[in-house]
Amino acid sequence: MSSPRLLIDSHVHLMTPPRIRGGIKWIRKAVPAYNQLSLEVTCEEIIGHLKQAGVDYIINYFYPLGPGESREINRWQHRLGSEHGFVVPFASLHPGDRDKKGLISEAYDGLDLAGFKFHPYVQQFYILDRDMAPVYSELEKRGRPVTFHTGFAAFYGLPPVTGSFLELLRRYPGMKVIAAHMLFADFPIAGWPELLEKHPGLYLDATNTLSLLPPGSGEEALLKDLVGKYSHRMVFGTDYPMGMDFPVENLFKLAHQICPDRESLENLSWRTMVNIVGKERFKNLPLSETEQHKRKNSHD
Repeated sequence: MSSPRLLIDSHVHLMTPPRIRGGIKWIRKAVPAYNQLSLEVTCEEIIGHLKQAGVDYIINYFYPLGPGESREINRWQHRLGSEHGFVVPFASLHPGDRDKKGLISEAYDGLDLAGFKFHPYVQQFYILDRDMAPVYSELEKRGRPVTFHTGFAAFYGLPPVTGSFLELLRRYPGMKVIAAHMLFADFPIAGWPELLEKHPGLYLDATNTLSLLPPGSGEEALLKDLVGKYSHRMVFGTDYPMGMDFPVENLFKLAHQICPDRESLENLSWRTMVNIVGKERFKNLPLSETEQHKRKNSHD
């Protein structure tokens, strides 16, 4: 199958140098191939690696590790997106921040960031923490996507967030939610169709899942079937520079292997993410078949 018409890496971590160094040190423990990537790699170099791999747009996640960091991180994200029009940055905040409402207002009304990202394990909070309820209510009203890290509980040595995440979906039915990593290893792939039908605002991010399914296994077959039926609700990224393989080109090959047809590859590679965050954040999108037909007729 040939390459998709556009490629959006839907899960990237462009961050400040100390955070990049920390992230690479962390992933080296699980993926030794990342010893090939310098701890001093810069954002510009990471962008270059992704561009070389054929990436057209980057969805970027950078979240605070403690209270008081959120405002500067969100402003850093805004500057990054302003300097690189192909980077679509998401905001974040920490549950320990005092002015959560102000942070949301600035992130959306002032900085026009695309959505919010939370990592319950690394940020060390319970998804249903009552202090986060006003945050979720506001984000639900705003209508922009909210990404949660889910899955890999054993890797973090912590209990799964499965129950709290599913309850979140029930409590905030209007929230547009992206389940990063698809609750991998903590929830059966066979259970997703029912949840996708039940929660129309739910989307799945297959980042880091494709790398860990044994070829020819029953789980791989289940995921292929899921992609075939629900690719319009699924995205895929690399987690670079903290993914499951290096160099980054290796990770994009996985999407080709798991997609059963051209339509699902286009959805997973770019079309679903465009629908999630909005066409206005992407320039020079491929023409739809209808648009191609109209353009052809106008030249005839």
